[in-house]
Amino acid sequence: MRTYQSLSGTRNFISEIQNQSWKGAVHSTFNRTINIICDSGELYTIAAEELDNAPNTLRVTDFFYNRPQIRIKTPVYSQKGLLMIGETAAIESQSASEWYYPEIEFPKKSEYSRIEKRLAQLNQWLIQLENTGGYLLNKTQATTYEKTIHVMLWQESEQLLVYLKEKQLFQAMRQLNRVIGLGPGLTPSGDDFLVGLALIFTTVNYPYHSFKQWLFNSRNELKKRTNIISFSTLDWAIKGIARERIGCFLKELFYGESEAVLKEKMFAVLAIGSTSGGDILAGMLAGIKLTLESVK
Repeated sequence: MRTYQSLSGTRNFISEIQNQSWKGAVHSTFNRTINIICDSGELYTIAAEELDNAPNTLRVTDFFYNRPQIRIKTPVYSQKGLLMIGETAAIESQSASEWYYPEIEFPKKSEYSRIEKRLAQLNQWLIQLENTGGYLLNKTQATTYEKTIHVMLWQESEQLLVYLKEKQLFQAMRQLNRVIGLGPGLTPSGDDFLVGLALIFTTVNYPYHSFKQWLFNSRNELKKRTNIISFSTLDWAIKGIARERIGCFLKELFYGESEAVLKEKMFAVLAIGSTSGGDILAGMLAGIKLTLESVK
């Protein structure tokens, strides 16, 4: 059995490995991540060092370069500060630095005109890109299926935004069921859009507390309508937490001044998954636009 070093992780994950009797099993494996489902039903992730930090995630060095054979349902448990993956690998947690998602405050009303200019610049960049699918489909060789899904995503999501703007939260909750699970992929585009929307509604001092509560009240229904990997990401977003690069983007959008840095952060978000980054970005921009228009 080989022991691997960890690089960084969320405080709760590191603490649980070091201080608790933690048990689970391998849920799914990918090229640069392994998902573990613990006995409580919560999902945790071991990630390659080149990935950014994320909720319930431990970044590990070397593991994915010379990856041991890990099978689905392999038992995973904590033992003396080590995360044991069956009899194949051990990951030490002592060297991991703790990562926190930053506290992001929604801009004050006096800043709205500046934010509108930043949004206009982002939309201009996105129009010029050839995006491969989902909400930001802008590909010259798009298939009929891709175009159909793209239209459905916007139709259902724009109706959701209309209900929210009119504060018809019961209708909005029913409309959520037409967005969640919509689109192809492990994390469907509709789910990713909702992740972006949730990250705006859960910013500090967000002007419409009812939107945050509305999302929180929808959790159980959303959980029934998508897979556990996608719901885990959405559930963390409802708590106001996401991947490191998304937090960096929002901080730059709200507080930064540099167009070059904003563009760099936008591309970092777009690089998430196949279309997930673009779909999350679409949700964040829609949530900000909804908020700015609602207070006029």
